[in-house]
Order: sequence, then C-alpha cells, then structure tokens
Amino acid sequence: MSRKFYVTTKLFEGGRRLIGILSEANGQYQFEYKVGGKLQEWFLYLDKFPDFKKIYTGEEVEKFIYAFIPRKDGHYANEFLKAANLKEYDVWELLKYVASWQASLSSSPDDIYLYEQLPEGTIVYEELGTV
Repeated sequence: MSRKFYVTTKLFEGGRRLIGILSEANGQYQFEYKVGGKLQEWFLYLDKFPDFKKIYTGEEVEKFIYAFIPRKDGHYANEFLKAANLKEYDVWELLKYVASWQASLSSSPDDIYLYEQLPEGTIVYEELGTV
C-alpha cells in the first residue's frame, strides 16, 4: 500500500505552492520534488534535499519527517500519541495528525505544510500536469 502527502509552502501573497511529494510504501519513505521548469532556477530548495533531480529515501527523508514529529524514543512522543489518540507509535498516523492542524498555524518547520489532499488553488506547475 502506498500513501502520500503533498508537500507545500505558503506564498507571501497568500495561497500555496506544491514543492514535492512525501510517500511511503512498505515502510520505505521517499521524497521527490515536483518543481519544474524555470522555478528550479530561483527556487530555494529544502536544506535536507539539495538536488531537484534526486529521489530521496532513507535517513535523509527520516530527518525531514522528524522535523514534524518526535522520534519514537523522543522527548514528546507520548504526548503526541495521546494528542493524536493513538495507542502505539505510527509515523504516518502522527504525520496525518500534524497535517490536520498545521495548516491553521502561521508558520511551520521551514514554512512547509503537509496535505493528504492537495488544497484547492494550490499552484502546480504546467510541466507536471494534474496531480
């Protein structure tokens, strides 16, 4: 089973822009940019993912994930589990919990936001077609 989050950023003028897709299949996490054409010439890449053409996996993606949620043995893991109403630690379910409330925040780690469904009006580049 494959699952994904759309990774977006808020724009200064309002609205959102799709940056990439964070996905999980069979316990393997992956991040891939979805930024095309001219945007790559001036877009400030995410620090954890400096190469637009690379599909990131493993530890690099885990560092990105743990910017949003605590590690299983982390300081606030139990508090997150209680708040998310989870009985056991599940990375994807915790990310869903964070995604459910983070859009209402004025800022997020690196101003990055996760969505299971791409919000209406999100800017997606023509080269990518529809998502």
